[in-house]
Amino acid sequence: MVADLILEGGTIFGAPGANALAVRCGRIAAVGRAQDLLHLRGPATKIFHLEGRMLIPGFFDSHVHFLRVGLDHTFFVDLSGARSLGEALELLRMRAEARPGEWVLGRGWDESRWPEKRYLERADLDRVIPRQPCCAVRVDGHMMATNTLALARCVRPEGQFVDRDRGHLWEEAVAEVLALVRPEMETLVEAVAEASRHAASLGITSVTDMASPQDLPAYQIAEHRGLLRTRIFAYLSVEALPHLSALGLRQGFGSPSLRIVGVKAFVDGSIGAKTAALLEPYRGEMGRGRVLLGRGELARLWRKAMEAGLPMAIHAIGDRAIEEVLAAARLAGAGFHDRHRVEHVELPTPAQLDRMKDLGLIASMQPNFLQWSGPGRMYEDRLGPARDSRIDPHRWVLERGIPLAFGSDSMPMGPLYGMGLALSPPHPVQRVSWEEALRAYTSGAAYAAFAENELGDLSPGKWADMVVLSADPTKLPWEKVQVQATFLAGELVFNR
Repeated sequence: MVADLILEGGTIFGAPGANALAVRCGRIAAVGRAQDLLHLRGPATKIFHLEGRMLIPGFFDSHVHFLRVGLDHTFFVDLSGARSLGEALELLRMRAEARPGEWVLGRGWDESRWPEKRYLERADLDRVIPRQPCCAVRVDGHMMATNTLALARCVRPEGQFVDRDRGHLWEEAVAEVLALVRPEMETLVEAVAEASRHAASLGITSVTDMASPQDLPAYQIAEHRGLLRTRIFAYLSVEALPHLSALGLRQGFGSPSLRIVGVKAFVDGSIGAKTAALLEPYRGEMGRGRVLLGRGELARLWRKAMEAGLPMAIHAIGDRAIEEVLAAARLAGAGFHDRHRVEHVELPTPAQLDRMKDLGLIASMQPNFLQWSGPGRMYEDRLGPARDSRIDPHRWVLERGIPLAFGSDSMPMGPLYGMGLALSPPHPVQRVSWEEALRAYTSGAAYAAFAENELGDLSPGKWADMVVLSADPTKLPWEKVQVQATFLAGELVFNR
C-alpha cells in the first residue's frame, strides 16, 4: 500500500508513542512511528511536517445553525461586535443608507455587553430607520426587535409572542417574519460555502446542524459544486416529521457530506430573552419563562419519531423545561440506546441529571455559553448568584457518565474558544480538563450523531478529518493555541 499523505514529526492525540499518521483514499491507513510509516511513501505521496505540533481529530460542533453562520457573514448586518445600543443602531442605519428601499436585517446584538443594559426597541429603530422595514435578531435567535414597518408584517395578535409597543417578537413569531425575507437560492449557496470556509479555519470538519428542510436544497447544490467542505449531520424541525415518515427516511439517510439524523423540538426559549422555562422566577421578576411544548404533546411526537426511526433532539434550557423532557421521555418509552439528545440542558438539578442518565439521554451542551456566567454577567443578572453557580454543569454530567457532546449554537462557532472557557470557568461545576473537552468536541459529538464508527478519533479506517494545532496544549497556555491546518478526508482545506 502506498499512502497519499503522511503527517509526521509531532504528537498524535490518542496514540501514545506515535508521531506519524498515514492517509489513503481519504481515510486513516496507519498510525505509529515515522520510521515505520515512511516506507508507505511513494512518488506521489505528500508529506506534511508537524514540526512538534499536535494532530487531533477534526472538531465536530454538535449544535450549530450552519446556514445562519454563512448568512451572518454574507447577508445580515453583523451586530455581534456592537459595544453599545448606539453603535448597533449606527450599523443598521449605514445599511439602510447603502440600500434604500430594502429590508434592513441585523443579527447578533447582545444587550448584556452594552452600557445601557437594555433591549433594542421599536422606538430606537423607528428613529434611525423610519422608511424601510428593519428587524434585528438577538444573539440567541429567540427574540427580535422590529421597527413599525417590519412589525406591520407580523400577523400574530398582541401577546402571542408579540409586544407591539416595544416592537419585540419571540420564538415562532421571529421565524415567521424572517421567512418573509428569505434570500434567493444563490445567496444561500454562497452562505453555505462561506460557512464551510469559516468552519475549516476553526478546525471544524463536521457539524450537527439544527436545520430547516428548506435549507437542504442549498446544501445539496453546494455539495454538487464542491463548495461544501464540512460534513453536515442534520436534525430537521419536528414539523418535517410527517413528511420524513411518509418517505421512509430514517436516521442515516444521505451522503458522507450531508446526512439526516433526526428531528428537533423546542420546549422553551433562552435565558437572554427570558423565555427559558424556570421552576423559580427570573431575578426580580414574576415571570418564569414559557413552556412551548408540554410533556403530553412532546411524548406523542417522540413516539411518532421513534416509530419513524428518527431520534429526537430537544431544546431545553431551564429546569422546568428539562422536567417536561424527562417526563415525556418516560411517557414515550425512550430507550437507553436510542441516543435521544437534550440540547443545552443549562440549568438541570442533580436529581434531573440522575434521571437523564437512567433514560440514556445525551447532554448536548455549549461551553461557550460560559461567556455569560460569573459575577456581574448576564446569567447572574437574570438568575441570581445561586443559580448562576450551577449553570452549565459539565462536571456533574461527566461524573454521572452521561454522554457529553460539545457544540457552539453558533454563539460564536469556535471550539478553541468554548473549550478555553470550560477549562477556566467561573464556577467549579463547569470545569473540565482539556482532554475531556476535546473528547466532547470530537468523539462525544460523533457518538451523538451516530458517526462514531467513521469519525471522532484518529484510528485506522476512519475518515482522515484532522486538525494540526499550532502548539501542544500540554506545553503552552490554552489561549496561545491556534488551529494551524485542517484536513477533510486527507485534503488540506485550511492552512494558516
